[in-house]
Amino acid sequence: MGYASQAGRARTSATSPQAHAICDRCGFRYNHVDLKWQFDWAGASLINKRLLVCNPCYDTPQEQLRAIVIPADPVPIQNPRIQDFVTAEQNTRTTSGQNTVDPITGIPVIRGATRITQTYQTRVTQQTGEPPGGLNTQPGTDPNAPGDNDPGLPYANTTVPQTGPLT
Repeated sequence: MGYASQAGRARTSATSPQAHAICDRCGFRYNHVDLKWQFDWAGASLINKRLLVCNPCYDTPQEQLRAIVIPADPVPIQNPRIQDFVTAEQNTRTTSGQNTVDPITGIPVIRGATRITQTYQTRVTQQTGEPPGGLNTQPGTDPNAPGDNDPGLPYANTTVPQTGPLT
C-alpha cells in the first residue's frame, strides 16, 4: 500500500539533514534553505515583506513602486554675470562713437545722443504696427507722417486694406 510523503517538495537526507519549512504563499513544504525573503519597493529602497517564499512564488520587486529620486539643485556660483538685456533689446536709434569703458568694472558704457524726429519724437528702428497703448488705429501706417492727415499708404492706395476670413 502506498503512502503520501510528508516531506512534500523538501529533500530529506540522513547524512546532511536540513530543516523543512512551509512557503508563506503556496503552502508547500520545502527545505528552509530553498526559501527566500520577499522584497518590494517602498520609496527609494527595498523593504522586506517578511514572507518566506519558494522560487516559483517569488515576485521580483515592482519598479513602478520605486520612488523617483530627483537630484539636488546645482550649487550657485559666486559673482554671476547675466546678459545685459536692456541694451540688447533697445530699439531707439542713437549715434555711435562715444562709448566709454567704466574704469572700475571694465564694462562698456553705451553713450550717445538719442536720435529724434523733427517733431522731437524718439526715432525707432522699425515701426510694424500699433504699439501697446498706442493711438494708431491703422496698423502699418504712420499717423505722424507729413501731409494733411495722409496715412502714408504705399502704392497710391486710398484706404488701408482690411483683412477678412479666407474663403
